Amino acid sequence: MPPLEPTDRRELYEHFQHVIEGTYDQLLEEQRLNYKQNMLKSFLVETNIEPTTLEEQFEHVTVGEVDYSLFEVLIDTSSDEDEEEILSFYLDSQDERFWTFYSIEKSRPAKDAMEDLIMAERSGLDYLWFPAQLQRYFTKLGEFQGAGINYDAEDVFSEEYIDEHLPFGELSIQSSGQGTSWLLDALSDADLKRFLSLSSVKIRREMEEGVVIERIDNNGRITTRGGDDIQAHLSFVEIIRDLYADLIRGIEEEGRIGYPIREIEAEEDERHSSGQSIEGTPIVINLANSVENLKEFADSITSATKPLRLWGVGTWIADDYYKVRGTDLHNNDSFTLEIKRDWIRLYLPDDACGNTALRIFSNIQRYYDAEASFGERSDPSNSKVGLTAQ
Repeated sequence: MPPLEPTDRRELYEHFQHVIEGTYDQLLEEQRLNYKQNMLKSFLVETNIEPTTLEEQFEHVTVGEVDYSLFEVLIDTSSDEDEEEILSFYLDSQDERFWTFYSIEKSRPAKDAMEDLIMAERSGLDYLWFPAQLQRYFTKLGEFQGAGINYDAEDVFSEEYIDEHLPFGELSIQSSGQGTSWLLDALSDADLKRFLSLSSVKIRREMEEGVVIERIDNNGRITTRGGDDIQAHLSFVEIIRDLYADLIRGIEEEGRIGYPIREIEAEEDERHSSGQSIEGTPIVINLANSVENLKEFADSITSATKPLRLWGVGTWIADDYYKVRGTDLHNNDSFTLEIKRDWIRLYLPDDACGNTALRIFSNIQRYYDAEASFGERSDPSNSKVGLTAQ
């Protein structure tokens, strides 16, 4: 395999071609990978910064341009106790808002390095947050081969809250190959279906370019487990990115609240301001799993910790009606949450990032209620994927 020192985009893709072909052959023959033989991983990231500013924001990051909109990003992950370890990523920023980081580093270090980068305060970066409805849509893009279910309330809620209000704090299931669809159908009929949040799906996809086997995690990571043409993977990443971008655009067009100044024509050739009006509607998240303690629930999801990264101050509106005004620590956008037992209303200002809505929604599904859905009035109408209950 040639060394990974590409001078342009073509050479980088040629190297990835060798990686996915070698990965597939090795897994078929040995059912495992050789030492230092890693899978190709693509991390889709939402951003509002320029690639070159990564170096200014992070002392441990070095950025070098390889080709047009393609950068080599080196992340120094070494600590005082460890030997120097620098991880290599390649950043494709042709889409200015949704970047793709490629890496063939080991899975765990690469995943941790990306998390440190994205979750840093005011990083200007965010994951792509795939709700369960979008994950299920991915299974229709190829031959469904596997799924992961990961419910992990312990990351968001306190031990006391879990003991008092939830049946358990953690649930993890991995299934691959024949029987996966049957297992999911069986589990979806069980009483615990409200805790069965899809964390990943695996599909085999045949395209004009070739075949590719992909695992798609719910935070925008796509791992290529084999195939015969890198273009098939690149095309698939583009499809996933475009589906998500459609959702975000729909949310931002329909689910943000603006207060424009209206003008009316009072007489011919004369216009007079009629004052402010309201445009947009709040985003409604319907809950199948009712909230028993509104304040504790709200405090948990707005505690300024990852993965939600929301901070807020709550007040009671009525005995069963709680309101939180807060800030999204990802980008300092303001937000307001109104919470009742069976629904949450999210109010975003007209310049807010729609990614906030999908971060809240997908994490509510993963950590509290797998059956949570967008209310019909807040379901983006211009997307192929609906977020209402199924």
